[in-house]
Amino acid sequence: MSDMYEFIDAEKEATEQGEKKYTVINMCVWLVVSTSGYYEWRERPDSATARRRAGLAVLVTAIFEA
Repeated sequence: MSDMYEFIDAEKEATEQGEKKYTVINMCVWLVVSTSGYYEWRERPDSATARRRAGLAVLVTAIFEA
């Protein structure tokens, strides 16, 4: 489910000539998810796994740069 919300979040930022390509409401309808679920997901804090992966990404980047 969160994969769909991540996709919606990425696509809503995509613009074409300064205008949004798709609205959040339309994308939720197309992906058969609720708009309230999407907005709840956006406000939710990162999970422990997501925080750990972000920390690992920083370490891996530092290792490759070194």
